[in-house]
Amino acid sequence: MDETSAAQLTFTIHAPELLVGLSEAASALYDLNWLEQQSDQELEQLITLGRDHLARRFTLRLDDGEPVDLAAKLTFENPDAIRNGGARGLPPGCLEAFLELSAPEGTHKLRLDHARNSGKRLLLVIDRPESFPGVIDVAPGTHAVVALRGKIDEPIAPEPPGHPEQALGPGRMLALAIILTALAGITVVLSKLRKASRGKAPGS
Repeated sequence: MDETSAAQLTFTIHAPELLVGLSEAASALYDLNWLEQQSDQELEQLITLGRDHLARRFTLRLDDGEPVDLAAKLTFENPDAIRNGGARGLPPGCLEAFLELSAPEGTHKLRLDHARNSGKRLLLVIDRPESFPGVIDVAPGTHAVVALRGKIDEPIAPEPPGHPEQALGPGRMLALAIILTALAGITVVLSKLRKASRGKAPGS
């Protein structure tokens, strides 16, 4: 990466889980049409809950800098874009949150810490030019470090032995996509499997 570069992060959230328990959120009630039927006010409530949901589970920092204020910097799609997510291929009931981080020259890594009490697992798919995608499972209580310059990512921190979240099933996965771009044309995509492009509502 050259002087000017940025990390663009996309979080995918299964919105029903912000309102009800996991079992109920998986019911047929929350199908492809559920978000389409929500009012602007109801979608704004989901955005508020989603912002808090992510801020409580993840800590991001560039190199050894201060943690990013996720609650303040995350943006979401506008209501119309959220309602049309299914038409763009998003899984039923899913919305997306976005974050762009400036990575000036001299910034070498992005660290993501996953809260021990998250109740979710996170899968990151790292896709670099001329390389096969690599998948990282970031369990609760662990962290991942992604190289912003160069191609070597640090090994993931070991998962605490006997952690109760260790056996979480696929219904408890979160999704994260990170795209790193630069003048040099290097692109890194970290995408994350599970639910829930753009049409962001600034500051929403």
